[in-house]
Amino acid sequence: MIPCYVNSGASFKNTFETGSLNPNYCGGMKTFKLRLIILLIILLSWGGTTAGALFYYSVLHRDKYLALGNRLALREGSYAAPRGRLLDRNGTPLAWTEKYFDLYLVNPQVEQVTHEVLIKEVREVVPDCEPETVDETTWLLKLNLSPLQMVGLERLLRSYPELKIRPRLERIVVDYPEIRKLIGLVVYDGEAMKGVSGVEKEYDRELAGTPGRYEVMLDRRRNWIPGTWKLLVSAAAGEDVHLKFSVDEIVGGGK
Repeated sequence: MIPCYVNSGASFKNTFETGSLNPNYCGGMKTFKLRLIILLIILLSWGGTTAGALFYYSVLHRDKYLALGNRLALREGSYAAPRGRLLDRNGTPLAWTEKYFDLYLVNPQVEQVTHEVLIKEVREVVPDCEPETVDETTWLLKLNLSPLQMVGLERLLRSYPELKIRPRLERIVVDYPEIRKLIGLVVYDGEAMKGVSGVEKEYDRELAGTPGRYEVMLDRRRNWIPGTWKLLVSAAAGEDVHLKFSVDEIVGGGK
């Protein structure tokens, strides 16, 4: 043990020569050493606990917690299969499907200033953006976005989770009253088309096809994380159906 000596004033020399110890000073050193040891024990315990937890979660049970995290972030979805075409006897298209993409503002915030700022930014990419109220929680900002507009909106979609681009399928029919009556109507529920009258209903099973399925990871704002989209099941396109009448027979009333 290192001896403790009094080192103050004129008595320093005598104390050094005699080797007499200062009890108060030695007691303070002992207290300091005890506190230092306790602090080291606490730090070592904390470090050991942290290292053990790190080893437990990142090595022993890594796969388990990765799978749990993926389940929380992964979402599955479906996408519509291309609906088959309706053709006349000669192969002339009578009805077919076209796909469009529309821009919506979903669950908009209450503050009008926020709306104005957001829409102003949207108009920098989509100049003809004119908001229309769809319902209490949805505004339609633009129908039929172009590919360039969708690319230009990418930054805003990341910054404003309430902005959504939604696909829309539209059934196109040759513009003759007789053909429209024969073809009938379809309804689109946001995922698939279903024939409800005419030939569309009669051959709905053949035309419908089978929807595909996918999974994707979402960020904290519920937006898709780029590069995480994965196809699970490919969509099976609907069949083209050939009718037994020609366009001339349908229009001329010969069918």
